[in-house]
Formats: sequence, structure tokens, C-alpha cells
Amino acid sequence: MSRNIGEENQPKPVNREGSPKTERELVEAVQNGDTKAFGKLVRLNQKRLFRYIYGLVGSFDETEDIVQEAFVRAFNNIKTFRTQYAFYPWLSTIARNLAYNHISREEKKESLDRLQEKGYDPQSVDLGPLENLVEGEGRQRFFKAVMALSVKYRTVFVLRHFEQMDYGQIASYLKIPPGTVDSRLYRARQFLLDELKEMLE
Repeated sequence: MSRNIGEENQPKPVNREGSPKTERELVEAVQNGDTKAFGKLVRLNQKRLFRYIYGLVGSFDETEDIVQEAFVRAFNNIKTFRTQYAFYPWLSTIARNLAYNHISREEKKESLDRLQEKGYDPQSVDLGPLENLVEGEGRQRFFKAVMALSVKYRTVFVLRHFEQMDYGQIASYLKIPPGTVDSRLYRARQFLLDELKEMLE
């Protein structure tokens, strides 16, 4: 079984009970053949990943499929993952690429009627006047407007307001300049304000 360079000189990190505890330990356990450890990784990351991908595709069913496929691909490629890095950014990049492929294949916009049934609650940050629209009747109008954003603007908006990333984190994650993050986020907010202006008056 292949091992990372230098791994043979490192003691296997385990907790006192002898089972993986931290996320890095879980990843290393999976790389060493422990499939149960991957189930723990899924449980640690699935809610956050689902929230992110839902913000991109706007369809509960499609999000479930994409998230499931992302975990399958992550499991199949886990040996290529370098454990000095955090696991979630690698996983979410896999899922984001799958979501982009889905969006490019079909630009359909599914209804968000089941949103409240699933208890989805965006962690809005600095939404200004838009913040009042994530409650009550304005909730579905708000999410439909988000889905109408083009994917490059929607991605930045979701990362900022759903994932609560700062500008530097978004720039690093998407590999774009911070100034581009700022301009895309500004345009996304302006679009939403224009789309929903009658509800803000």
C-alpha cells in the first residue's frame, strides 16, 4: 500500500483509545484502509457542503446527488490528498466543479418550496437591507433572486454570505484577485437589490 513521502518516519496519530480523533487523523486512517473513518468525515462535513452546493444549484434533489458524488470522488481519490492541508476546501472544490458542470449542462431553476421543510437557514452576514428578506414571505423571493445570478456572481455571494468566508479566503479559494471578489460581490448585491427593490420599499 502506497504511503505519503516521509510518512514511514511519522508515528500514526491516534487518540488514547487508539482510534482516529482529529480530521487529519481520520483522513490518514482512510488512506490506510479504514473505511469507517470516512463515514466520520462525511458526518463532519456534509451539512456545510450541502449548504454551499445548495446555494449554487438551488435544487434540493440535485444538491443531494452532487454532494453524494463529491464524497464518492473524494473517497476514490483520498490517497492523493496531502494531509498538511485542510480537508474541507479540497472536498468542496470537488463538489463545486460538479455543481458547475451541472449548471453548464442545464440552466433550469427548480422551485425552492421545500426549503423551509428541510430547515435550511443561510447564515447571512452584512446583507444590509436584504437581511430582512431571509425571513417570512420574502425568503423564497430572495433565494429565487440568488438563483437568477450568473454562476460567477452567485458563487462569490454564497461563499461570503452562506459560508461566511472573508474576501481573502474567497480570493484564495477561487484563485481570483481580491479586487475581483469585491467587484463580483458588489454586482451580486446590486442585482439582488434591483430584483427585490419593491419588497424593500
